Amino acid sequence: MLRWQPGATLLSAFDIKIGRLSASVRKQTLTESDIARACQKADDLIYRIMRKDHERPANRPGTG
Repeated sequence: MLRWQPGATLLSAFDIKIGRLSASVRKQTLTESDIARACQKADDLIYRIMRKDHERPANRPGTG
């Protein structure tokens, strides 16, 4: 598994082919711009989740 880094494309060629196939079933065209936009949205969500995780107190009940 690749480590997440903002802006890095972690999708394999297979992932992109599956996405294009899925889009074609819905009779839509999946462009490079669509892929870049989806990756940017995913980056933003991952960053927010990681930031929230770091803002939580370390002494949460049930963590060890």
